[in-house]
Amino acid sequence: MSTTLKARMMRLESRYPDLKPGPERMTDEELEGMIGVLRQLEAREAVDPTRMEWATAVMHREEMLS
Repeated sequence: MSTTLKARMMRLESRYPDLKPGPERMTDEELEGMIGVLRQLEAREAVDPTRMEWATAVMHREEMLS
């Protein structure tokens, strides 16, 4: 992430402390992991249960699942 973008995010976070986190706030590793799981599901491949639990927890955290 560029330094300018990171600084801008920090300013917004301090200005709006009650802002709910969203998908754009996932780490690069989380985003890559989520894409991997979704690709496996789309290809109808078996997903490791532990990895599926992790992906489900991240999606709940990001309010993508209710």
